[in-house]
Amino acid sequence: MSLLLRRSVLRTLCSVLAVVPFLSACSLDIPVENELTDPKAISSVQTAYEALASAYSSYPKVELELSLLSDELVPTHRASQSPQMAQLYAYTDYALQSLASDLWSGYYETIKDANAVLVRLPDLRSRLSSAEQLQLDYLAGEAKTIKALSYLQLLQLFATPYDDAEHTGGIILKDRVEREELPRNTKAETVQAIERLLKEALTAFDTTTRPPYGSAPGFVNAATARALLARLYLYAGDWAKAEEVTRTLVPAMLSASMVPTTPLAWSQGASTITLFASSVPVTYYNSIYAQAKSATNATYQLPQRSYFASTDLRHRSYALDSTLQVDAITTRSLQIIGKYAAFLFAGGLPSYNCVVRTTEPIFLRAEALARSGDATAARDLLNSYLRLVGADEVASTVTGTALIDAIIAEKAREFAGEGLRFFDLKRLGLPIEHYTPNEERVSLTLPAGSYKRTLPLPASERSNKNLGAQNPGWPELTH
Repeated sequence: MSLLLRRSVLRTLCSVLAVVPFLSACSLDIPVENELTDPKAISSVQTAYEALASAYSSYPKVELELSLLSDELVPTHRASQSPQMAQLYAYTDYALQSLASDLWSGYYETIKDANAVLVRLPDLRSRLSSAEQLQLDYLAGEAKTIKALSYLQLLQLFATPYDDAEHTGGIILKDRVEREELPRNTKAETVQAIERLLKEALTAFDTTTRPPYGSAPGFVNAATARALLARLYLYAGDWAKAEEVTRTLVPAMLSASMVPTTPLAWSQGASTITLFASSVPVTYYNSIYAQAKSATNATYQLPQRSYFASTDLRHRSYALDSTLQVDAITTRSLQIIGKYAAFLFAGGLPSYNCVVRTTEPIFLRAEALARSGDATAARDLLNSYLRLVGADEVASTVTGTALIDAIIAEKAREFAGEGLRFFDLKRLGLPIEHYTPNEERVSLTLPAGSYKRTLPLPASERSNKNLGAQNPGWPELTH
């Protein structure tokens, strides 16, 4: 078996393990000789893409876990059937520490895989034809985009909010594949590094040739990089840059093809609905929905404020209607997240998981416009989408903070279950409220200052003496 093939098999196994919550993960400092492909194996554009596939494969799929940490899911009376999910929903220290270990190692694994390709491209480039060099430069743009995305996820998870001037620690920036004990860069330095990677990627995408391999949604592209830049600028509070970068992402006339209205659209990750969808192993959704089997057995539902009206186009595939048998004589109508689930319950098996959808720039741009003071343009953009899907529009009298609140609330409904809401709640300093089954009462409230909204630095990394202090509020963990 070739080294590349052995690595592919290993990556497939790791991807399967990565979707099982709370598994202990390896340290960032895995010996390089056990991690990297033989440099001689990357000898052409094709083999470079095969190596980059490792970065795509190792990118963590944790939308469910992030949704449990936000306020976009509510337990049903069946929630106790999934104790691990319940521990996350309850914000237990153990569950958060386990998740932190998995995500830290998972994202840095992706970064290491991207670096393993990037460091070898200069030597390879000198041995290729002009046409192949353009393809290789495009590949470099992909590697930088997936690396930047991993950095941004880490920054939002392991650093306090950007405007927290007291705690400036960001994450570790790694450009080499060899083992290093590096200090944390500041949040500002991390933002600059992510911006630089994405801008370099955009230069590559805009000036080179896309190679003749698969098509979206399984690969990042220029639109993906621009959407990630908009996420970054909103995270850092740079409204003007966020507005600028989204100008070319939102079409003048929104199309209904952007809105998945059948379960099949989610299963295929169609390019009309996604700017980047990550492929998932066949076991991924089975591990999430294995105990549910059908909507009537769902352990978590949408909060009532996020229910879709029957006239809303999104109701067809964003949600599933169900009836919960509360006791022998009491039933209750509810909605659960229908993305992927409807296809699964019908006996299908999705192969993609949406990471960046084509509708996200609408909300990114609307927020940037509202915060920049252009309430009319922000409201018009949001309403154009709401008209498209058949939802109630925002009144013309809504401006200022109320308009921003409306944009964020509609964004929460649009992307429920996709892992974005947790980052918005943290970025905006909004409280996180969790409920007892069926929203009977509030069971947990996390204010903006709660230490649990920032994950702890994993115990596996505390041997790195240059890493610095543990995140505020967390005990000094040891491996």
